[in-house]
Amino acid sequence: MRIPFPERIPLNRVAIFAVVLFMIQSMEHTALYFSAGCAAFIMIAAFAFNMAGGLTRASGAYVFFYSTLVVILGVCYKAYLGEPAQSNLLDPHTTIEAYVGSIAAMLAAVIVSRRFSRKSGLLQNVLKESEMYRSAIGCIVFGAAAPFLISLLGESGAKLATGFAQLNQLIPLGIIIGVMYQIRRSGGSRSINVPILLAAVYFFVYYGIINFSKQGMLTPMVCWLIPVCALRYRLSALQVFSCLLTAFIVFHYLVPYSQYGRRFNGPNISLSQKIATTTQLLEHPEETRQKFEEVTDYTTYYNKPQGFWDRLQFVSVDDGLINLTDQGRVFGLLPLALAAENAVPHVLWPNKPKTNFGNVYMHEITGIAEDEETGVGIAFSPTSEAYHMATWTGVLVVAPLVWFLLFVVFDSLFGDLRATPWGLLALTMISHAAPEGALTGVIYLVTFGTEALLFCALFATWVAPAFADVVLGPRPAVPAPLPAQIPQT
Repeated sequence: MRIPFPERIPLNRVAIFAVVLFMIQSMEHTALYFSAGCAAFIMIAAFAFNMAGGLTRASGAYVFFYSTLVVILGVCYKAYLGEPAQSNLLDPHTTIEAYVGSIAAMLAAVIVSRRFSRKSGLLQNVLKESEMYRSAIGCIVFGAAAPFLISLLGESGAKLATGFAQLNQLIPLGIIIGVMYQIRRSGGSRSINVPILLAAVYFFVYYGIINFSKQGMLTPMVCWLIPVCALRYRLSALQVFSCLLTAFIVFHYLVPYSQYGRRFNGPNISLSQKIATTTQLLEHPEETRQKFEEVTDYTTYYNKPQGFWDRLQFVSVDDGLINLTDQGRVFGLLPLALAAENAVPHVLWPNKPKTNFGNVYMHEITGIAEDEETGVGIAFSPTSEAYHMATWTGVLVVAPLVWFLLFVVFDSLFGDLRATPWGLLALTMISHAAPEGALTGVIYLVTFGTEALLFCALFATWVAPAFADVVLGPRPAVPAPLPAQIPQT
């Protein structure tokens, strides 16, 4: 089985899908305006995806992950359960209107950005295939060792540690390079080697389990899956089953574990304390999941908690923020300004304030004072944050300008994402930021994201192979060519 890496989606098939969903929703007594809004959203999203170049371009990838994970999966599963699509929402009319307006604005950003973006990426064709294995080893080893080496500097290395943490995507990049190398070297028969496996386990355990990071848990699998799809690797039935089982375990047990475990995390918590908390929560995974459901029942979209599927929709979460805005609680554009200011390095701005607007919006929705509860925040889509910042001006003017900037920068840097490991790394970042990074997450991608990707590309090309020589030893000597024989006369 090969997982598709679509460049475009046939619009006639999308239209059939939208009509079928519309009919099912009508039979389930979904309001006409909501059913029509869902159909319009799906059609516009497909057109924007095709216009952007599909998953081969950063703009198309953003459209795909935003539309699929924010709206489409949620309303489709709602139809599967037989529930009216607008049920359990506080402000369904404005919510679906905001989604349709947002995807139309995104389509406009795609069309305009195509006129300003380069056809071929600036970072294509810089890593030789012969250097890929040692580049992967160098990225993985340095990405894992550097944070611990910097920590040995104590307080004097605190600023350096913060700066490096923002740039350090070396382990995910090393996994991607390693998978690409293994698939090409084996002629498509293998996709994993020992360095890839060790790097994936380390990243999953340290960044995911011990540090309660959902992204840390998902990143290793995503960094393996994306090059597998991009290079058209054929998966066996066992590999497909293993992927589905892993996804179920992560979303059903480990995502609630990470969200709930953050309540016990903090800057002054030692590694041994984190491990103790981790052990306690993982000993009873079902109990941990139920405790998480108890503290997040205000985001329910379905009539009953659905576990895995609750994590694959943002409709109910966005609806709460949109409803708050319609009550007159318009936040303003301050989050975008602070996100842009946050690009200033700590070296130049030592007392730079830390902000988490997902947590701020959560407190606005629940009415809980910030000094009473700070452990759990909510991820919002770009649509709801844009609406909360400036209502329709935010959705139809501010958001497309921000998306335009992202599309021009990323499409010009990477071109065809399949051509380079850092193009695929950019795809992994987009898959996370597009649905749940809000609109301020787009600013983060343009600033810190661009810096991190440039750093990783340059490191992987020029430094990582030499660093791997220290780890693996000198390269085998290449035999000198035999001298040409002098023809006899």
